[in-house]
Amino acid sequence: MKRRVYFSSALFFLFFIALVGRIAYISLGNTYNVSAEYNSYSLLLDSVEPNIYYKNYEKLTNNIYEQYALLKPNVKTLAELSYYFENPDEVAQELKQGKPVLKKVNKTLNGYIETYNVKSTENNCSQLLSRESGGLLSYLPDSVGKRKLRFYVDAKGRMLTGSKIEQIDNNYVTSEGLLLTLDSEIQNITYDACKYIKSGCAVVMDIASSEILACVTKPDGSYLNKPVMQYAAGSVFKLVIAACALENGLNPLYDCGGKIKVGDTEYSCQKLHKHGKQHIKEALANSCNCYFVNLAMKLGSKNIIKTAKKLGFDENINLYKDWNVKSAVLPSEIDLNNGDLPLIGFGQGKLTVTPLSMCSFLCTVGSSGIKSDIKLVSAEVDMFGNRTFLDYGAPKRVMTDKTAYLLLNYMRGVAENGTGKNADYNNESAGKTATAQTGQFVNSRELLNTWFAGIYPYSKPRYAIVVMTEDGKSGAEDCCPVFRTIVEKLTKL
Repeated sequence: MKRRVYFSSALFFLFFIALVGRIAYISLGNTYNVSAEYNSYSLLLDSVEPNIYYKNYEKLTNNIYEQYALLKPNVKTLAELSYYFENPDEVAQELKQGKPVLKKVNKTLNGYIETYNVKSTENNCSQLLSRESGGLLSYLPDSVGKRKLRFYVDAKGRMLTGSKIEQIDNNYVTSEGLLLTLDSEIQNITYDACKYIKSGCAVVMDIASSEILACVTKPDGSYLNKPVMQYAAGSVFKLVIAACALENGLNPLYDCGGKIKVGDTEYSCQKLHKHGKQHIKEALANSCNCYFVNLAMKLGSKNIIKTAKKLGFDENINLYKDWNVKSAVLPSEIDLNNGDLPLIGFGQGKLTVTPLSMCSFLCTVGSSGIKSDIKLVSAEVDMFGNRTFLDYGAPKRVMTDKTAYLLLNYMRGVAENGTGKNADYNNESAGKTATAQTGQFVNSRELLNTWFAGIYPYSKPRYAIVVMTEDGKSGAEDCCPVFRTIVEKLTKL
């Protein structure tokens, strides 16, 4: 055993001596001095992605620096490798080729080792931006600038002794990129409020402009861009059914006995709760399924689909260039007439919506029935910082101001006296909870999407906020507290 250890040690020693000799030969040999006849070699130090800015011009990308060491192939560098790298042998093998090597470092190096700052990115909305998630950077060039290091090499490509390192910039210091509508403070508030959400998302929009102010996806490591994905809506879609009814002059009184039968199918309220006699306001506060099944049957498929489309639930949301998102998937009139009509009454069946489109609908309610285009990108910025603002369509009325006023009032009732009490703050929250069935099961347990879609403050609407969790328990338990935390912090801005 001892002989084997001695033999291994001897081999390593011989390898080390040979490597040192090789590098010494390359770096110290008189044959390889700099001459005008020798070629140059460029080493890419950094390739810069387009700059993405918050609305106040604070950077989301290229906003921090990482340090890289330039390791030259000489004996001095080789002797220090074990102090700075976990696998010094691997670095030594690279240096053996006779060319400088760039390595990321997390500690201060000795003065003879040159270090360079390289642009990097640190933010809490990476899914919205990253190419891996199909985000904004997917629609921009891979690189808008580069920085290279140039040095001289011999005929075999080995660095020459005395060769100075030249730094060459190609548009490396540039302003080129996009100015977004995101607000850095609101993004951070929303991200912090979502810390207990294992899987889901949150969106905050400015009601007056329909600008996206914050966009969070959980978990952080996911490449899914959840605010623009389709989900079972459940009871938040009752707001759309209510809007349809009010637009068509319907607000019937209905006596809920805990269940309702349509044809051969029976539908029930949660835990067969009997809500008694109600109009729309009370039915929203109680999230009464039976009421909205009855209401959907009275409205009919044509009226529901017409209203949903008018409110934007069938549009392509254009976020930037070719980045188009389907706002919702509505069942066809044929599906509704063949038995799905009761289901859409409480947001189930073949219906799916995106959290972003639901948030846009809230903006319409808060704007007294005026619908504006969703905005994520404000302007394109050129290399000198000049801005070209994007054109968006003119706002348009899609529901009467009376309907919007009544619906907002009913949403206030949800937070004041109904299922959304956990979302109420300063008596100014308004919204709707949902616990949506997905039809997906794990160990015989159905996965639920839970929601709270709300407006704050109720008396002077400013923010539309949607919180959605996957595999949740209930909108009241999962999402209302997140909404409340967000608005509590927003009032302090």
